[in-house]
Amino acid sequence: MNRRPTALLFALLLAPLLAAGLSAQSRPAAPSQPAAPTTLPPEATGWHTVRPGETLRGIAAQFLGSQERWPEIHRLNPGIADPDRIAPGLRIRIPSVLSSFPAARLNLLSREVEDQPSPIPWHSAQVGDVLVERDGVRTHRKSSAEMQFLDGARLTVTEDSLIFLHRSGNTLRGTPKKSIEIVQGQAELDARSGSAAPAPEVEIVVGTTRATSRPDSQGAARTRARKADEGSAKLMAYGGDSEVEAGGAKVAVKRGMGTSVAPQGPPSPPEPLLPAVVLGEPASGADRACANPGLSWTAVPQADSYIVEVCRDPGCGTLVDRHVGAPGDTATAWRPAALPVAELYWRVTARSRSGLDGYPSEAARLRVTSDRPGTGEIAAAGAIQVGGAQVRVGDRLIVSPTATVTVVPASENGAAPVAGWQPMIGGRQESAWPATWTAGEHTAGAVAVDGCGGRATIATVTFVVDAAPPAIRWEVGDRATFSDRLAPDSERDRRRLPDRHDGKSARYAWPSRAGVWQLPVPWDHDRDEPKIAQLPVTVTSDHPQAFFVAPSTTLEADGKETRLGEKRILWVAAEDAGAGVDRLIFHTRTEQDRVVLEVEAWDLVGNVSKKEITLRQGG
Repeated sequence: MNRRPTALLFALLLAPLLAAGLSAQSRPAAPSQPAAPTTLPPEATGWHTVRPGETLRGIAAQFLGSQERWPEIHRLNPGIADPDRIAPGLRIRIPSVLSSFPAARLNLLSREVEDQPSPIPWHSAQVGDVLVERDGVRTHRKSSAEMQFLDGARLTVTEDSLIFLHRSGNTLRGTPKKSIEIVQGQAELDARSGSAAPAPEVEIVVGTTRATSRPDSQGAARTRARKADEGSAKLMAYGGDSEVEAGGAKVAVKRGMGTSVAPQGPPSPPEPLLPAVVLGEPASGADRACANPGLSWTAVPQADSYIVEVCRDPGCGTLVDRHVGAPGDTATAWRPAALPVAELYWRVTARSRSGLDGYPSEAARLRVTSDRPGTGEIAAAGAIQVGGAQVRVGDRLIVSPTATVTVVPASENGAAPVAGWQPMIGGRQESAWPATWTAGEHTAGAVAVDGCGGRATIATVTFVVDAAPPAIRWEVGDRATFSDRLAPDSERDRRRLPDRHDGKSARYAWPSRAGVWQLPVPWDHDRDEPKIAQLPVTVTSDHPQAFFVAPSTTLEADGKETRLGEKRILWVAAEDAGAGVDRLIFHTRTEQDRVVLEVEAWDLVGNVSKKEITLRQGG
């Protein structure tokens, strides 16, 4: 008994119901009264090439599940006079209904693609062509094709490939299982489960290797298979579950794994696929005013080479250019020879040493706005700017170790668009500006790059990095010792800065007499306000030195001990040979029976040094 495939249909793509009164006969009305044509959008139909011996009844049984539905096809092709006598090679429109029948519609084509509706000879493929078992697709250099099976699964065929469609002898849930034979090149399958059809199961044949791919609990079965130049098979499972059989052995290939199969098998143990590449320049959405923009990406550990694809769609069903790196070529940049003026997409895939393709990167959008190649010359595009704490001393620019260097783009009209800047430090090209600069003199410049091979040198800036904080010195002596350092009367008030504590000026806690601060110590009972004197107080001085007294006090610092009093003065100073001293900060805190004088010295670029001087009663 001749069993016809059971079709799964939905109403969206069906032709309108036949007009009332049309009899269900085996032949249409007289040729002089053809059926009125049915209007359907192009994507709702496909083109079938008539094979020898085919009739509308047989074609309807094949695609629509019942030979009695031939009038639906006839309404799409009213020019057919006799539905039982159709010339082989004629292209007729058919409804693209959802079905488990192993047929596929060519949705996207790029450059030179041929198909063979067996036994009709090879000819140029056209969008909408429907292929069935034993039919083939052949792509040439820098060409590609994307086809969609009637159950929704998609197959992308890349350049220099030859594949054929078959029907597997096995069945899945009572429906035919399709088979794809890769004779040459590479194809990628994306099969997803849907509510209108069972989970698609596809058999992929590469030489003596057979692989079954099906969706898993996480969704689509996304599988890439390739016949390598030496005849081995490569299978990569980006999604779903696969089972690979060759040489009398089987291996399960789970999501994220891949296997290599020698020409006669068996399959190698599955290995993890390399991760997706992180794209660099140009960033997604960028414009390039040349036909040969440079493309760059971040290296993937353990990658042996890279595949770069430029396409008109994110899934690379319409290939524009493709670069396959030779084994051992780990370069992370490539420049195509000539891209068209168009909105394009590019992606990169890392290939392992075993020849397995890792996960493709996300496709980045690129708009090419000119068909001219890059000139190699551009106008100066900006200037170097040094940011952060800095001070100019004479003709020297002194900065901190954390200084930032940026390039300020030129604002002149007509300036060439710049894709980025490559830092130049000390005359050498670097990948990035350092987060921290070493002490000493540096020159910082940059090279402007327009993404099309054009370069321009930006003038350098020289600066000195001061990484040394001020040195804090102290000494104890009488007034005569420091007579040449004490400030005149006109300068004394500048040492009493209005820092406040508990609503009162710090001067009430640190009184100054002839330019000498009275340190607040709890054992000074002659003070007017001893309680305030005992509280922590902070004052800031804009002088690089200060003088202190503290009655009946012993001082300890740097392993030395000495005595303070009314006639013994503590001198604290900061010295800085680089940017210069900005300020001194003094703070007191109590520790049991002691007072600690904390000293901070800041220079003009933010370097800071600290010292603690301990005071105790006695002396």
